[in-house]
Amino acid sequence: MVNLKGNKLNILDFDTKKELINKYFKQNLSFRDLSKTYNISYSTVRRMCLDWEVYGDESLISKTGKHNKHNRKIRTNSKDPKDKKIAELNKKLKWLEMKNEVLKKFNELMEDSEKE
Repeated sequence: MVNLKGNKLNILDFDTKKELINKYFKQNLSFRDLSKTYNISYSTVRRMCLDWEVYGDESLISKTGKHNKHNRKIRTNSKDPKDKKIAELNKKLKWLEMKNEVLKKFNELMEDSEKE
C-alpha cells in the first residue's frame, strides 16, 4: 500500500514493537533514531512508547481489521491505575443498569400477558 508521498506503509508485528520499546527504554535510543531504523514516522514511535508506558503490552496489540467496537478497553488520560479502574467500574455499572432495565420491562410484559 502506498500513501500520498509514495512511502510504503510499514506495519510492525507485536515482537518488533516490543523490541522497539526495549531499545527506547533500555538503550536510550531517541525517537528519531528508532524511526529511521524501523522505517516508521517519528510520531508513531513516540505514540507507541508513550502508550506502552501507560497501558503496557496491550497497547502494542494491533487493533486494525478487528471488530472491537463493543469490547474496547477503557482509556483514560491519567497514568494512575485507580482512575482506570474507576472508569472500568463506571462502564460496568452502566451496562448492568441497562441490563436491569431490560429485565424489568420483560417482567412487566410477562405479568401483563399472564393477566390477559
